[in-house]
Amino acid sequence: MTGPTRDLHRADEAPGRSTSQAARHKAGAENRSPSPFATTALVAVAMSLALGIFALDVLSPLQGAVAVLYTIVVMITTRTASRRIVLATGGICALLAVAGYDIAHSDAPVGSPAVRLGVSLVSILVTSLLSASQIATAAAAERADALYATIFNAAGFPIWESDWSCAYRMLKAGVPADVALVKRAGKVAMLRNANHQAAQLFGFRSRNDLIGSNILHHQTLATQACLAQIFERLLAGESPVEAEVQLLTAVGDLVDVVLRVSLPPDDHGWQRVLVTALDVTERNRAQQRLADSRAELVHMSRVMTLGQIAASIAHEVNQPLTAIITYAKSGRRWMARKEPDYGEVTNCLDQIAANGSRAAEVIARIRDLARKSDPVQAAIDVHAVLADTVMLLQRDLNAAETRLHIALPDTLPPVHADRVQLQQVLMNLIMNAQQAMADTAPEDRNIWIEGQSDSAHIEVNISDCGSGLKGADPETLFNPFFTTKAEGMGMGLTICRSIIEQHGGTLVAGANAHGGVTMQFRLPRRS
Repeated sequence: MTGPTRDLHRADEAPGRSTSQAARHKAGAENRSPSPFATTALVAVAMSLALGIFALDVLSPLQGAVAVLYTIVVMITTRTASRRIVLATGGICALLAVAGYDIAHSDAPVGSPAVRLGVSLVSILVTSLLSASQIATAAAAERADALYATIFNAAGFPIWESDWSCAYRMLKAGVPADVALVKRAGKVAMLRNANHQAAQLFGFRSRNDLIGSNILHHQTLATQACLAQIFERLLAGESPVEAEVQLLTAVGDLVDVVLRVSLPPDDHGWQRVLVTALDVTERNRAQQRLADSRAELVHMSRVMTLGQIAASIAHEVNQPLTAIITYAKSGRRWMARKEPDYGEVTNCLDQIAANGSRAAEVIARIRDLARKSDPVQAAIDVHAVLADTVMLLQRDLNAAETRLHIALPDTLPPVHADRVQLQQVLMNLIMNAQQAMADTAPEDRNIWIEGQSDSAHIEVNISDCGSGLKGADPETLFNPFFTTKAEGMGMGLTICRSIIEQHGGTLVAGANAHGGVTMQFRLPRRS
């Protein structure tokens, strides 16, 4: 911000200063203790004036309550900012008033002079007590301001005080809380105060570079939209208000911060708005790195799963390719006859096209599983995903002499999920069930896949009749690197649970009536 503009904002700040701030400033100014010399001079002037009033009270023929002038003496000593001096002065003035009455009216009967003395003593007492109380209040306010300033500047996090009174007036006038309002109000909104951490957050060397300016040019469009929502919540009486936004530093870098906006009791129409900020840039970056690592691990697990069913994949691709070759040779023979049978040739060509499409579909499914891409959630038919998964695993299941029993109701509703990741979960759970029955007699190797739904979720159970849990806690199956297989990594079920939980569901394990393990996952229905 240029110098003239900043000076303009500082000039505009004075009229908007809150009453409480002005009062505290005035009280602080009055409460500043004068130098010892000034204090001595004030006391000397006060005592001289007190003696003058005493002489006037004793020698003057005036019938008025002259002694009430001692209150002026007490008010003068208030400038010393010392309660002890004020109270001592009040006591001295009271003694002088009594002495003056005794000298001038000791022989007179009790009458109007005694009444005037009483009025004077009450005035001196009240003035002394009020002055001492004012000094104590001003001292407490100054200590509170000093403590506030110490906390404000010593806080280990960014904190600043802004003037949003323009936005308040616009909102009260019926202007809608939107980005346009934020921009208009932001042009005149200013930072009244800021600590060193706030200056560092915005990329300045000193907080003085920030105080008196506005931070409109440090806001992104998304931040301004968020500020509009903060304005609405503050206007509705909510305080404090928290929101995560992005701010621009002086050099144009983006920082992620959580803002906490509070209105002090004496904000006077948002003239004083306290904003604290928590820099979460590194936290968000760490979370993004964690998400990237998790995605990489999920992809690696998927590729490893494909490697385990490589024979099934080769079989599914070879079948249509072999059929294509066979039908091509057959068509060639029909064409080589003296009287070609074009009907048979057409049938062969149709079969070649159909098997080519079948091979392409198999390759497309495998490519989807192997491809490294961001999850895309959509409405997914569990029946279709399970059918594709069984197609890829069927040869391995047949080789292991494992029978698959599927009992999913036709009314099972779709779920909102990523198709590839859901297929990865089903493939992993079915393969785990098949491998868990390695020591089971071939005639007893069965896998049951059952499902049901309620108003909010669908539930799929995959059960085997293998060796079971053997008394172990089912949760240990989901611990990273826990495995019962010599060649296993112990990450499959961990990744499956992570995928299901990312979709808002749950994955648990438990013993079943067949002596094996049942894996149950629940997913929210598509809304």
